[in-house]
Amino acid sequence: MSAKHLHRTKFRSPNLLARLTTVTMTGQGPSSLSFLPDDRQHQGMETETVALLPVLRRLEVMVGGEGAANSLSGLRLLLEHLSLRVVQANPMLGVQEEMEGNQQPLSEKIGAKFVSEGGLQLVLALLMAGSGNLETNPRQVGDTGNTRLKQLAMDVLCQLCLVNKTAPELLGETDELLIFCFHHLNHPTLYEKCCLMIEHILMARSTTLNLCAIPHLQKVLASLEGGRLASFCKLLAVTVSDLDIFENKSSLYQQNLQKRASSFIPVRDINQELILSVPDLLSKLVEHASRLPYNPRYASTPAEIDHWMRFIDDHISDEIAMGEPLQMESYPGGGLTDPSNSLVNDLVDRVEVLYVLGLLLVGKHRKQVQKELADLQLIPKLSNLFDSFIWRSNGGRQRTRLPGHYPGCECSPEVALKIQFLRLVHSFCDHSDYKHLLMSRCEWDELGRIPPPPTPAVVKPSSSLMDPALSAPTPPVTPDSNLMCRGTQGLLTKIVEVLKKEPTTSTFRFWLCRAVESYLRGGTSYSDQIFLLRRGLLQHITASLIQTEVRQKETIQSSFDLLGEMVKFNFDACKQMDSILNSESKLKKGMIMVNNNLIDSNMFIRAMVLACDHFMQAGGEMAEFVTNSRLMKHFREFDKHVQFVVQLVSILNVTDLTQENVSCLNTSLVILMLAARQERLPDMILRLLDYGEDPSGFRAGKSLLKNLKKLLEFWQEHYLHKDKDCSTLEKSSLIPFTFWKDTVGQLVSEDHTQPTAIIHYIQDLHSAPFSRSHTGGRYSQDQGVEMDTEDPV
Repeated sequence: MSAKHLHRTKFRSPNLLARLTTVTMTGQGPSSLSFLPDDRQHQGMETETVALLPVLRRLEVMVGGEGAANSLSGLRLLLEHLSLRVVQANPMLGVQEEMEGNQQPLSEKIGAKFVSEGGLQLVLALLMAGSGNLETNPRQVGDTGNTRLKQLAMDVLCQLCLVNKTAPELLGETDELLIFCFHHLNHPTLYEKCCLMIEHILMARSTTLNLCAIPHLQKVLASLEGGRLASFCKLLAVTVSDLDIFENKSSLYQQNLQKRASSFIPVRDINQELILSVPDLLSKLVEHASRLPYNPRYASTPAEIDHWMRFIDDHISDEIAMGEPLQMESYPGGGLTDPSNSLVNDLVDRVEVLYVLGLLLVGKHRKQVQKELADLQLIPKLSNLFDSFIWRSNGGRQRTRLPGHYPGCECSPEVALKIQFLRLVHSFCDHSDYKHLLMSRCEWDELGRIPPPPTPAVVKPSSSLMDPALSAPTPPVTPDSNLMCRGTQGLLTKIVEVLKKEPTTSTFRFWLCRAVESYLRGGTSYSDQIFLLRRGLLQHITASLIQTEVRQKETIQSSFDLLGEMVKFNFDACKQMDSILNSESKLKKGMIMVNNNLIDSNMFIRAMVLACDHFMQAGGEMAEFVTNSRLMKHFREFDKHVQFVVQLVSILNVTDLTQENVSCLNTSLVILMLAARQERLPDMILRLLDYGEDPSGFRAGKSLLKNLKKLLEFWQEHYLHKDKDCSTLEKSSLIPFTFWKDTVGQLVSEDHTQPTAIIHYIQDLHSAPFSRSHTGGRYSQDQGVEMDTEDPV
């Protein structure tokens, strides 16, 4: 007889002498609270300790047989302790301890004490008993019986994660519980708690879970249907989001360092591959996100919130009439709940599904997902769903808001759904071959009737590095009529019409602009630009920027980005904008907006600079327009280009680069490349060196050039990586990426003798070139450029 067997069978013997003999033979004495002689509170004992005594007596038993059944009462008692903020200190005496002020709730104290006493291992042992080999031969709870015990164990673990922050961290140290929960996602009674437990563990982890570590996961996901699959999307989102794999969520510099590390594993891409390999998963998600009817909707009810209030009022009235609460299935597979909760659950699940579809569209397999979603008729289905949305512009009377909510407050259950809807459209259109599915068939025919521009939008530098293939614009691929929107208006036009009517303070303007801008982004399409010009979009966006006094930063950025895509290489758009800004005051307002919001407006600056360059090369009417236009003058002259580079580089620092401001670096580089094409790159560098020269003899531009060199070295690290897709830079500027690389290479060259190298101008030698006098503008220290006072000339 082994010491282990003797300890397990005799250690808790009712006979005291048998216990003492067992301790003597095994050398293992009492170490748990349950070995105290009774449950009474003695002097010096904490309340949480007394509360756990009857719990541990019932749980610290052999798993299986009468012991497992006896542990049910222990789990119930523990769950009561963990769920209440007022707990009986001693069940025998009925003494209560209430939480006062900022005192830690007793439930949290009991949770912490239970974890420290090794309680997690006890509950896990009860939960895992009979589950088989999780790696090779897992067994479902329904096959082994004792379902109620498993439910209580899951309830206790989930509640522990709420009251004790170390519990999910300890439970996530191994994948055992995660695997168990994933394998029971289709269990009729354990599903919700398994989802909640997975969420607790994933949120406590510092690293993203590799889904390949979960055996048989593809089979599990393939079996999920309806509401269960939709609810599970909340967990999928955590595993396929790009930010979750980086330690630094914003700094591109730190993310680059992490990517280059030998230990870096692209978990997001691995997880996306696994998810996309599940048969019919995308089809199920599309059907769930776009299904109709969309509730709650009633005839002759103008405001969105009024639909919700009427729905709630109707069902409260029905409950009063019937004398009992209603129970209904929220949607197929969604479970029984009351009608109001069912509606909220349905809405939340739609949001999660749309979010996951959007994440899959920005990953490594974007092109594949775009094609599959196009074939699944995602866009016409979204267009039909869009018709059910109510916007502020067509919502009629607004209901009086609750205290603390300002009159224009847009809080509503449907806000998140609309935002994720527009975000999904944005991701689908981004550099997509299927973006024209957002049109109806008659709109596509209108697009085909738009004549081509007199001079194709092509940048023609003198360098032999340029790719001649870019000179020939590629015609759009004719979309399949069965995959396009029905009726006279497609989804694109519907979004534009809502955007034009939404108030300038609307929360949705950012994503409405983003969706349309994404449609235009990529290779410049003249006919698409004209299509939107005919619908008054450019006039509306320009007017909203110069006429509104109070503007949200995000709205300014999205408006300028959309304007940039509309005016890029487009003569008609630039003429229209020039006619809109037809007075000195309007033009001044517009340029103040540009210069005061450089990060937000830099894409617009880039588009206007490229347009001016293209028009000047085209000659004739286009060149004459650029020469005479007051608007185009701000983006044509060499001095203005120098000023833009100074302003953009001055607000950047290599360690603070993010997805939001890295475009400022690319805009500066576009201006430098245009100077290089005209063989004026040395002149540009020299002007940057002399810009804002201090009368005392110090060169303000030296620190600027040092900063620019560091930024360009980062640019090489970021864009010249073998896995980086740089085609977007090429398509948006019509400058081949080889020319981008060549220009950056010249600027960061360590050859002191090259006049195109920045180091030629900032080397600390007496032979460094002196500044030439010029009639350029001055930029003082309080205008945003750091003065270099280290190296006198």
